[in-house]
Amino acid sequence: MIVSKTPLRISFAGGGTDFPSFYNSNEYGAVLSTCIDSYIYVSIKKHSSLFDERFRLNYSEAELVNEVDDIKNAIIRECLRFLQIDDRLYISTIADAPAMSGLGSSSAFCVGLLNALYKYRRIAVSPGRLAEEAAHIEIDVLKRPMGKQDHYAAAFGGLNYFVFYSDGTVTVKPVVLSDHLIVHLSDSMISFWTRQTRPAESVLAEQEMNTGKNNEVLVAMRNQALDLMKLLYDEHFSIEKFGRVVHEGWVMKRQLASKICNDAINTYYEIAMQHGAYGGKISGAGGGGFLNIFASSDTQDEIVAELKKLGIAPYKFNFAARGTTVIEVE
Repeated sequence: MIVSKTPLRISFAGGGTDFPSFYNSNEYGAVLSTCIDSYIYVSIKKHSSLFDERFRLNYSEAELVNEVDDIKNAIIRECLRFLQIDDRLYISTIADAPAMSGLGSSSAFCVGLLNALYKYRRIAVSPGRLAEEAAHIEIDVLKRPMGKQDHYAAAFGGLNYFVFYSDGTVTVKPVVLSDHLIVHLSDSMISFWTRQTRPAESVLAEQEMNTGKNNEVLVAMRNQALDLMKLLYDEHFSIEKFGRVVHEGWVMKRQLASKICNDAINTYYEIAMQHGAYGGKISGAGGGGFLNIFASSDTQDEIVAELKKLGIAPYKFNFAARGTTVIEVE
């Protein structure tokens, strides 16, 4: 059995500028993000000929099919097509976080599945290749309205500044900080599970359609990614400065599409700010998922207490240094 372990991610700035519709006409897009210690696990093994079906798939649903073309799960189907794999296979997945919660789970799944399938074929692949091929499958083959940031985060892991150029190339710049600062940044972030989920496509399709009219806002959001990276290296770094920039980015992000925010999310955010938060944002495309708040340690308990009254509780994510990995179990 082959098992891949692929991290989910939280982005801090630049989301939306990793769309081809933006960086193809603006020289480049840029995103600052970190992987977290929540993962997508994909296991693959040869499926016994004792079973009638050739493919047995277990994810949020179960599929028993005989032909690749009959597979309903689009990512599994297209990954098998892409690698021209038609063997009898058992593929299953386990996730540490709910689907459609804004943590880049579909892209992490695609990267992790490709990684496991390459291991199955005894082919060594680089993180860059995994990221590009996973992005190709989701963006070019499946025509999903999305950018490349999630694929690169899942493949490389860690805290990174990604630059997406108009010629299709991508630069990965790891943000190398002291362990003390990484822990400080991680401990200053409180994530709240809003219990609202949504298909990212429902938000991102409108956002992509609005790229032209939102171009000025997107350029400012792209520049914020660089500002935050520089701030992390500044000897005068403070969580307050970091949180204020994230807040400015959230104010801009809400302008990109009508479904990014809603009354409940606005209420959660406003209460957090009233009780001492420096800033924050909804993870991923928006419309639900995790609300990530930055605050000093002396105000966090009060923020948590107030938001618990509204039915949402904090969840602790730590930063994860490693990207997708794979092991073989005999």
